[in-house]
Amino acid sequence: MKLSIEYCTQWNYFARASSLEAELKSKFEGIETNLILGRGGVFEIMLNGDLIFSKKEKGRFPDDGEIVSLIEKKIKPSPS
Repeated sequence: MKLSIEYCTQWNYFARASSLEAELKSKFEGIETNLILGRGGVFEIMLNGDLIFSKKEKGRFPDDGEIVSLIEKKIKPSPS
């Protein structure tokens, strides 16, 4: 599972990005994370190439536990 967090360096979102990265590494064994320097107020999270959260789209940062929940929904096997 590969996850990237693109964060705005202009607005200094690094602390948020690194905190989220640490949380996800503690929750998901073997997750590969990549922090990407961005601009323009971005805070976007991609899971295996799919955008799962965008601050620009939602107009806010993710709530506590929101990204964990989104990942769990994506990786949970579909009922047959």
